[in-house]
Amino acid sequence: MLRYGGNTTCVEVEAEERHIILDAGTGLRLLGDSLQRQHATLHHIDLLITHTHWDHIIGFPFFAPLFDPNLKLDIYGLARTQSSLRTTLAGALSDPLLPLTMDDLRAQINFFEIGAGHCFELGPVQVRTALANHPYRALAYRLETPDGVLTFIPDTGPFHTVLFGEERIEWTGQPTARSQSDLRELAAMKAAIIELAYESDWLIYDAQFTDAQYARFPHWGHSSASQAREIAEEARVRQLILFHHDPHRTDEELDRIVAEQQAMAAPGLLVTAAFEGMELRRSL
Repeated sequence: MLRYGGNTTCVEVEAEERHIILDAGTGLRLLGDSLQRQHATLHHIDLLITHTHWDHIIGFPFFAPLFDPNLKLDIYGLARTQSSLRTTLAGALSDPLLPLTMDDLRAQINFFEIGAGHCFELGPVQVRTALANHPYRALAYRLETPDGVLTFIPDTGPFHTVLFGEERIEWTGQPTARSQSDLRELAAMKAAIIELAYESDWLIYDAQFTDAQYARFPHWGHSSASQAREIAEEARVRQLILFHHDPHRTDEELDRIVAEQQAMAAPGLLVTAAFEGMELRRSL
């Protein structure tokens, strides 16, 4: 597991002078160190949170720029009824989990709660969102500039069986949607995801499972590599980047999965797998 790495979800996007971070998994600690080495002063960072499961926020307290009083950090995430985004992240910092509070952070932190279909600008980047099919809900993001389009969907189940909402799915051993209304909502969610990703240069997509694993764990809210490829083909993207690898997956297993999916891919679709330190640049 040396070539692909093992940190949880964190991706940085640079556009002109803008620094945009997608999710705050354990990779955020290394990213913070790297940003401080590369930049004498950081003035502004945008952090887009897909959802607040532990693996996507656990790096937040260890992000070194949080202690820089010259930094403005704008955090975006899904609006919920149970708890605000600020309250959720503050809870991850507090005793007995950590001997810190939000008041110990020196950066100027602002929170923005958004929903599916939300559109906004971050400097030169146009951002659009859609809802992913994941327990307790999650947002997918499309980041677009004249130099390239990246769509980020790191956690989602497929759109043909289980519809995830705010409640826990009780597993009965048979992955069937609960009603015709569920099936209609799943179809609408899939259409929105495909529209979000349409003709992206890069689609970073949840591929935690093999098809055999998905058959055993369809209620976990994750996709298989073949399900990710099918979405990429329908959305006519240029490059599919398999993401959110099963933590037990070895480098050799990931190599085989990529080769299998590339062999089945539609003409023009490049299939790769994310690895730590991976850099994406559009070839003009």
